[in-house]
Amino acid sequence: MIDVCPVCYKFLQTIYDKKKMKEVRLAPDKECKSMYHKKLTDSFKTF
Repeated sequence: MIDVCPVCYKFLQTIYDKKKMKEVRLAPDKECKSMYHKKLTDSFKTF
């Protein structure tokens, strides 16, 4: 089971099928374990 933040969860829904999504758990209060987290959150930091 992978705990992910809401941003990563939405993204993973677009690239994973239903079977793979069963391994993903939305956990906004925990540290995100998604391998995409850094790339996704860095893209929001525009200066």
